Amino acid sequence: MRKLAAVLAALAAAYAAPAAATNGMRMVGFGPVQNSMGGVGVGATLDASSIATNPAGIADLGQRLDLAVGYFKPTVSYSATGTPTGAPAPNPPSMIGADGASVSSDRGGSPIPAVAYVRPIGERLSAGVGVFAVSGMGVDYPTNLYLSSSLTSYLNARIAPGVAYRLSDVFTLGVTANLAMAQMEYDVAGNLPPTMGGQVKHSTATSFGAGFTVGLKAKVSEQLSLGAAYESKTWFQDFSFDVPGGTDKLTFDQPMQATIGASFRPTEILLLAADVGWINWSDTMGKSLPRYSQSQPTTMPFDMNWSDQWVFKVGAQITAMKGLDVRLGYDYGKMPLDKTRAFENIVFPAVSEHHFTLGAGWAMNDQFTLQVTGMYSPEAKLTGSNGGPPQNGGQMIASYTAKMSQLQFDVGASYRF
Repeated sequence: MRKLAAVLAALAAAYAAPAAATNGMRMVGFGPVQNSMGGVGVGATLDASSIATNPAGIADLGQRLDLAVGYFKPTVSYSATGTPTGAPAPNPPSMIGADGASVSSDRGGSPIPAVAYVRPIGERLSAGVGVFAVSGMGVDYPTNLYLSSSLTSYLNARIAPGVAYRLSDVFTLGVTANLAMAQMEYDVAGNLPPTMGGQVKHSTATSFGAGFTVGLKAKVSEQLSLGAAYESKTWFQDFSFDVPGGTDKLTFDQPMQATIGASFRPTEILLLAADVGWINWSDTMGKSLPRYSQSQPTTMPFDMNWSDQWVFKVGAQITAMKGLDVRLGYDYGKMPLDKTRAFENIVFPAVSEHHFTLGAGWAMNDQFTLQVTGMYSPEAKLTGSNGGPPQNGGQMIASYTAKMSQLQFDVGASYRF
């Protein structure tokens, strides 16, 4: 198990890349099977990735290995009026940096890994480990509100060793340790003085963190299962950035979330599942957050002012023919943003709300199954105006609109021993 964990840690470092926001900044699900059903994974145990969503479920899986990689491609843009340049936009407004023009992020797609292995180690006890890209965000604008390039990047990957214990024929309890690594960098508004929101470049800093997930699964009947999971806050070391004059240290944790779910199999060929989750964004990205524990006099504070978020997921799996499962799903989470935080919402545009998913699993034999999934989030937008004077975070615009759409494709393989 230790050797496998070391391999998964290397995979996390090699493959995890900044993704854009989905539910806030958190990915919809882990791996192609969960993603194909809208990200459900608390009431329904679909594959070994359940070790991340509800570890109690791994007791139902036997010995299994799931390997997958996804490609996540957001399309992000913004437009703003009342910018400091005062330059009128042509008609149509296409000039980069002109007042009212639309500017698109140049950031490309990101690989998203999901690898998990579980096995029984006794009559009642099962164990496993997984590695997942959990969350991320980032943009790369050739010009921002002040005719300076803007780059933001955040990624969070996790290794999750866990165990599940069957308490009775009905109840199973599971727990994982969430061992996390995160990287962050940003370079925004560098040509402005600090009083107008200018920032020196903060090159990539790495932080390690830890948390835990506790899950419970109840097999009510042969057709109905219920689940609940509590994922603690992931507490990270401060990100340490070397900047002119000294060091900036940023406290930036990831939030707690709680989820309940159910799965129902009315017939042998149909599985229905739903999860409802709550993410405590206000605790880590709320008012005046994330917060510097140490900063230089010219460093401007963050004020994301995100609210907490309810997330709703539904999915269905249909056995279309022997060996072929077709899946579809839907995920909805209202954007947690404060529309008055113009600059923050442009460089951290977590505006997506609706996610539609479709996928399939094709069993080549009793042991080996190929998995494929596609996810589409139609364009969502947020329109607002700045909430403070120029010296408050450098927001000098009268109004803005941030837009995002998303595509994701996953491929994977499942092997049952």
